[in-house]
Amino acid sequence: MGSAKQILVYFKDSEARKSILSALGQDQRLDLNAVGDSVSALKALSSPSISAVICDVELGELDGWRFARLIRSGALAVNANLPIIMVSRSHSARIANATAKTFQINHYVAFDQLHTLPDIVQGALDPHQKGLSKPRLLVIEDYSDTVVLITRVLSDRFEIDIAANGLAGLETWKKRRHELVLLDVMLPGMSGIDVLKEILKLSPAQSVVMMTAHSSAERASELILAGAVDFIPKPFRAEQLRRVCDIAEQRQDFIVSNQEFAQRQDALFREKELAQTTLQSIADGVITTNLDGIIEYLNPVAVLLSGWSLAEARGKTLNQILKIGDEMLQLQNSDAIAACLASGHVIQGVHAATFLNRDGRELKLDYIVSPIRDRRERVVGAVIVLRDVSEAFVLETKLEYQAKHDALTGLTNRSAFEDRLQLALDERNRESGAFSLCYIDLDQFKIVNDTCGHAAGDQLLRQIKTIMLSKIRRHRDTLSRFGGDEFVLLLEDCPQEQATKVAQHIIDALQEHRFSYAGKTFSIGASIGVVPISEEFNDVNEILRAADNACYIAKEKGRGRVHVYHAQDQELIKRHSEMNVVARINKALEEDGLGLFYQTIAPLAASSKGLHIEILIRMRDENGAWVTPGFFLPAAERYNIAPKIDRWVIANTLSTFASRPELFSQIELCSINLSGVSFRDEHFIKFIGQQFKVSGLPANKFCFEVTETAAISNLDQATDFISQIKSLGCQFALDDFGSGMSSYAYLKALPVDYLKIDGMFIRGILDDPVDHAMVRSINEIGHVLGLQTIAEFVETQAIIDALKLIEVDFVQGYGIHKPAHIDTLADANPKKRLKLGT
Repeated sequence: MGSAKQILVYFKDSEARKSILSALGQDQRLDLNAVGDSVSALKALSSPSISAVICDVELGELDGWRFARLIRSGALAVNANLPIIMVSRSHSARIANATAKTFQINHYVAFDQLHTLPDIVQGALDPHQKGLSKPRLLVIEDYSDTVVLITRVLSDRFEIDIAANGLAGLETWKKRRHELVLLDVMLPGMSGIDVLKEILKLSPAQSVVMMTAHSSAERASELILAGAVDFIPKPFRAEQLRRVCDIAEQRQDFIVSNQEFAQRQDALFREKELAQTTLQSIADGVITTNLDGIIEYLNPVAVLLSGWSLAEARGKTLNQILKIGDEMLQLQNSDAIAACLASGHVIQGVHAATFLNRDGRELKLDYIVSPIRDRRERVVGAVIVLRDVSEAFVLETKLEYQAKHDALTGLTNRSAFEDRLQLALDERNRESGAFSLCYIDLDQFKIVNDTCGHAAGDQLLRQIKTIMLSKIRRHRDTLSRFGGDEFVLLLEDCPQEQATKVAQHIIDALQEHRFSYAGKTFSIGASIGVVPISEEFNDVNEILRAADNACYIAKEKGRGRVHVYHAQDQELIKRHSEMNVVARINKALEEDGLGLFYQTIAPLAASSKGLHIEILIRMRDENGAWVTPGFFLPAAERYNIAPKIDRWVIANTLSTFASRPELFSQIELCSINLSGVSFRDEHFIKFIGQQFKVSGLPANKFCFEVTETAAISNLDQATDFISQIKSLGCQFALDDFGSGMSSYAYLKALPVDYLKIDGMFIRGILDDPVDHAMVRSINEIGHVLGLQTIAEFVETQAIIDALKLIEVDFVQGYGIHKPAHIDTLADANPKKRLKLGT
């Protein structure tokens, strides 16, 4: 062989030996000596001419790791440092590599990477190779004696770089990315902890051992929690240093190998699941064929499904024992078995395909065809799994019906109706057909539910369905129940005039109907919005929204009527505008678009020691300007979101004052307006109490206001609400007093502290004797009841003088103070009041 290098190939598995020899056989520079047992291997190593060893991990009585240690021990005739290359089918390459490093193996090659073996062998035989590489260690330490000790102890194990400060160490690590960093805590300039943080930002898995002169448990915990793998207290012993660094350097191997094992475990789990699925499918029909598609086996379920015994079916094709009864499949002329055998891929059959068995019985079958492979992955046949879904198909058909129909009435449900409406839109675009939509909302239906229960309500809804169906063309029109007491009707080939007549017929029929239940009789009506489906509408939601709005207007006008949608309908435009305002209010609540303002309330006598203010609210418009409550509160009350605004005002007022005690110290009394809608919120009082508890502010410095109209519209509820507010320690004011028809009659029943005289009387107090008399009367009645009075909309000095003569207690208005942002409250010094006249 001349100068050919002698290579010992030691593999117990003969197939593995052949693979190695095949991979290296073309290299004329190598003299390969292949052995299959330890005796032959040790005999070959008695010759010092062996230049390298290639071996397996599994070697029978002598594993590859011990074999390598024997060579490295120097006890054999060969060079103890000769290259050792290990080849294995190991599942965890990282563990194998880590172990190879520990046992001083030069190279580890996975069996599926044998094509790289020639280059690896030649590289290992290169005389210029340095041999076994050492892991790199970066020492960041400013004390030279410690550096000397570390170098002496670890130089035989690591390739060491040194840095004397944190910044230099960090730069060195960035360039080389060492396997291990030995880092002192106390460093000049950048501390060790800061260096650790920077390293872990770039490489979270980097192994870093901290050196510290303070070895307390607290210090150790701090370093480990900061991300260090380990720590070593100074001064340290050589063996202690060596052991800590060896463990830390191997950490990455352990982490990656654990991940590899986890991946393998997941793969095994998936294989297990697949096996379980296969076992479970035995309950289905199973048929196997050979490579020509000829049946070789039927399991008992397949026999039962097909009507053919195994002996009779052998030698036939699937199409001969189960005929295709599905016209679509016949048109496709699909042969799933042939397709599977030709492609080697799994073929998923048509769901619930129709087949006819030997007896002519119709079966609904799901089926799947999979290739059968031998050990060399060659396709040798196919397996067909058949699942009888005949009963499931019936159930699925029923469920499909239920998915499109209302369970109570059997009418089309909302989802299916929207699909039908979309088809109507498409047909309109193609054929210019006339469609109309009716939105039907029952009137007084809630009375039946509340009086007799939901069973009665359900019975009534079924009767109403029958009445409405009698008024439409059932073969062309579509009636749907949208939920509750709302129905929607799509009228095909029906212009607006005719649709309006149909809607009126429905209303008339419902009004004539009398519903009797448990000895009680009820009358039911309906309000209907009609929308002609014109070119104006582009999608389903637009049409439904227009119909809903039209129905709303019908109810607003007094119920029991039809309202037809028109694009320029001012009532609809107003409602649409209000809906836009509601959307803007909700956006403002979510995006900090509301602001707190205040206006002072001044005493006409010099009895008050601090500021008396009323909190006002503003909302930003699309240009960022503040708009007054008159713009948005009516819509908020109409659509029942005023309590949200009230909650926002209370929470933000209290949190503002709690965070600025110097501001709150100026306040004698702070008034907050509430909407009458908040009376109906059963959790509102609890919310106010929680806000006082959280803020820690005294409740007796706050007064809540509600309009007289809101209070007397539900006197019992208002009285209870006001009493609960006062039980918290707050005061209460009745706003806009005098605007009601029977103000005095109700006043004694309301436990309030202040009367705020309606501004419409204050404005005319100088010129209208009736207004003057009303103000004087309200003031006197209030004082008789022990209440204090506040005049609103005070704008001139002359009005102030007139109110002083009447002996009103407080005044409020632009003549006293214009509303200002709460942030300016610090400038409202009570000692700098406006002169209120003599």
